[in-house]
Amino acid sequence: MLALSVICSLFHWPIWPAAVLAWLATLRLFRQLPRTSRRQAGVLFGCGVALWLAALVRGTPYSLLHALTINQSLVMMFAGVSFLTMATPQAKGDTHQIGSRLGTMLGAHLFGAAINLSVVFLFGERMQHEGRLTRSQALLVGRGFTAAAAWSPFFVAMGVALTYAPGLNYVGLVPWGILAAILLLSLNYLDIARLKQPFVGYPIEKSALLMPCLLAIVVIGLHLTWPDLSIPLIIAMVSPLFSFLLMPKDNRRQRMHHQFTQGLQRLAPQFALFLGAGVISSGLAALLASFPDGLDLPLDHFGHWQAWFSLGLIVVVSFTGIHPLIGIATLAPLVAPLNPDPTLLGLLFLMSWALGTGSSPLSGSNLAICVRYQIAVRDMLHWNLPYAIVGWLCCGLVFGLHAALS
Repeated sequence: MLALSVICSLFHWPIWPAAVLAWLATLRLFRQLPRTSRRQAGVLFGCGVALWLAALVRGTPYSLLHALTINQSLVMMFAGVSFLTMATPQAKGDTHQIGSRLGTMLGAHLFGAAINLSVVFLFGERMQHEGRLTRSQALLVGRGFTAAAAWSPFFVAMGVALTYAPGLNYVGLVPWGILAAILLLSLNYLDIARLKQPFVGYPIEKSALLMPCLLAIVVIGLHLTWPDLSIPLIIAMVSPLFSFLLMPKDNRRQRMHHQFTQGLQRLAPQFALFLGAGVISSGLAALLASFPDGLDLPLDHFGHWQAWFSLGLIVVVSFTGIHPLIGIATLAPLVAPLNPDPTLLGLLFLMSWALGTGSSPLSGSNLAICVRYQIAVRDMLHWNLPYAIVGWLCCGLVFGLHAALS
């Protein structure tokens, strides 16, 4: 699927053959999904089918093939990014070295920008004591990692933004995403510093930051050199190549074997979520297109205030266990007739992902931390509620600055 997606995108061939492979792979692994993932994907798909049936009855001009292919670029990108786990640096044998709060948070942020969820376990296994992480350790790593969704081209959030905000320019979006990330990281650091607890962090070496920084530079450079190449396509091509080049030399065979026999299969829950969200989003868009005069929304335009309140709504919903992707996929076709600013819309989607997954105790990363490192979900909820509220206000500052300069 990954190889065919890249080939079809490069030569501008129809993408549906690759999409068929993505659906077949997901269906093949569907029974192995966690119960929550099966239920969520099933609800998304069922609602999407109902929307498509209503749209087809009304004579929508949309092609049904759109339901299969709308999120194919996201699936391609996510499969490519998964290879970066092969280049995860090995922990050093010196266990007496202790990292600082700031170094741990920035390390989790920059590593997470490249290798995504793997950074949680890379840092967690080094810092844990008797299988547990302290409050400070868990929050610095968890929030520091998810804040990278606001700007990193290797987060699927960026692919989502580029997919659901037509006309979005990645280079123009990055400065705003970095500003949002800086505010969220600052908030996280101040929240942890006030606890005044003893802290054992992850020691960061300068050489270890080579991979995430080099990857970001290469992706931006290729995008500027060949603007016709989309960001998801560049990442799907660059990630496997860099993974093979930057893998530790002593256990390359084992890492490659693990990626092809287990790593790719573990993408099934994310694939199911992306494909299900594509069906419901395309179904809603098809139904809206079947109305000659469009849907009569109570809004006549979608500006910064509307984006800020939408962000709050998506974050609130994320606390119920609904992934921000679902809110994004539902909101995008509703506001599309209002012709919103693509940068504003993309910024909303990225901050929804960064703040929603970083604060919700039921997000994938926070659940992984709770389960693996013996933290009660109710404690994670109690710790993150203030972060979600103040983080929403911080994101409002970014919206306000964007409004003043645009």
